[in-house]
Amino acid sequence: MVKWLMMIKKGLKALLFCLFFLALGQQFYKLYFVFLQDNFVDFKVYWDAVRAALAGGDIYSFGGLYLNKIPFNYPPTTLLFLTFLPVFSKEIASLLLLLISLGSLLGSIWLMTKMLFKKSERLIAFLIFSIFFVQFFPTKFTLTLGQINLVVLLLITLCFYSFQNKKEILSGIFLAIATLIKIFPGFLFFFFWREKRWKTLVSFCLVLLTGFVLTTLVFKPTVLLNYFSGIGRNLFFKAGELTYFDQSLNSFLLRLGFTEVWRLTLRLIFTFTSLVIFLKAKDKLLAFFGLIASVMIFLPSFVWFHHYVIFIPLLTVLFAKIFQGKSLLSKLILFLAYFLISFHFRHPEIFPAKNILLASHPFFGALLLWFYSIKLSFEKK
Repeated sequence: MVKWLMMIKKGLKALLFCLFFLALGQQFYKLYFVFLQDNFVDFKVYWDAVRAALAGGDIYSFGGLYLNKIPFNYPPTTLLFLTFLPVFSKEIASLLLLLISLGSLLGSIWLMTKMLFKKSERLIAFLIFSIFFVQFFPTKFTLTLGQINLVVLLLITLCFYSFQNKKEILSGIFLAIATLIKIFPGFLFFFFWREKRWKTLVSFCLVLLTGFVLTTLVFKPTVLLNYFSGIGRNLFFKAGELTYFDQSLNSFLLRLGFTEVWRLTLRLIFTFTSLVIFLKAKDKLLAFFGLIASVMIFLPSFVWFHHYVIFIPLLTVLFAKIFQGKSLLSKLILFLAYFLISFHFRHPEIFPAKNILLASHPFFGALLLWFYSIKLSFEKK
């Protein structure tokens, strides 16, 4: 009997490895054509922005010498981590960023499995989650655009992994770097405040301060002011867009016809409620990853579909917890949430077009995860 079980386990591993490489192969095949067409849209924005900044140009100008029509929506501190790009040719730099992103995705999944599963279960869990999340539309969208969302995802995961392993200073460093690239990870400051991890908070503040100082020294001193008076302000106060690929709470409320004042009010209410709930949650994994996911979809004035990669750790935690239980309904709800977030309509301008429910399916999936995370956070073990 033991021999048969061992054979089945080996067969399962072999099958999962095949599916894993098929999933990766499919992505590489599609991305190859994007590369040939020089169509990593957001990568081109990074490429032009860092060159413009190094030349003393205004990276937040829509008509600058080096800039595309798409604005550089990141804080200027992001440029510190992109200055390596011009060292390479544009083609090599785009491939390098692509490989870093893929490595960040797989690294994040591996760290999550290390935190959630026994050593004997990790490889199988890693392969299963990798297959699921390589085929996740927000992942595909991120890679196709040449985005850096997956790098931020890895930094956030490393932050919690370091926290769990009592490496407080390292945890603060990872959180600060993530915040220098994108502002919203900074809200995890409140999680560490709750945990009274003062070393983490001090290291976070020191690295953050260092990043701001270096940015003003390396680039134009006015770059921070230009950002917060323009693009940075839009993160919170932009009117919103009626586009399928904006899956923020703001965009959903806009589809429903809410006025700008009501939309901002409800965004603040949902964000504050999430902060209070997840900071009271006993389960630290759900508190940490639930908090950052909630802030990301509720607070900004726009949340593009590719930003939904932030749900990968939370989905991993929920799958691990729910599949240890016996509730079939819980499993169905979780798969429904994954499905709603993981697929997309190829021609949204034709269908679903203006259908509010269908056009908001990723947001509904996120809401399901939000409600279910809250439920699990306060369940008695």
